Amino acid sequence: MKRRQFLGVFQAGLALMIVVMSGPPARAAEKIRWASYKSNLLNIQVTVPAEWTPAKIPNALAFRYDDQAGGTAAIGIMKSAQTGATIEAAADREFEREGRPADWVRTPARVSGMRAIKIVGTLPKNPDRRIVHYYVEAPLGTYLIQCQASLGQWSTFGPIFAQILTKLTFLP
Repeated sequence: MKRRQFLGVFQAGLALMIVVMSGPPARAAEKIRWASYKSNLLNIQVTVPAEWTPAKIPNALAFRYDDQAGGTAAIGIMKSAQTGATIEAAADREFEREGRPADWVRTPARVSGMRAIKIVGTLPKNPDRRIVHYYVEAPLGTYLIQCQASLGQWSTFGPIFAQILTKLTFLP
């Protein structure tokens, strides 16, 4: 039962990114201004470019952006409802669930000083989408951070995702 609950939370994460990516377009950014968002439910605070549109999704903080060149980007942060699951097991399950994509690379990482597993690759069902997923081990639970963008605009969005991750705080 615990495995199904944990898997369900992270499958919901994939659905979260689909919902975020299908929302209405945001206006194009001329220069980056930042806006902070706090979730008491998730015990996190994150700062994203002000031009990114927040998505109204229960139990997650999610944002999307459409650029003038037709590229899109989204980031979603959620917390697992399951206690005691490891980030390694969560990353393994995602890899298996997605059919062991050949281009996925899994490495250890740190997010906001917390131990994490990072998965980088393209979406198996949409090779024009690049993903970076982080499974983060924080004091109050396991978190999934999903970054997704158009492959052709990754050189623009990748550094923005990196900045967002430096502005993420896990609250006590």
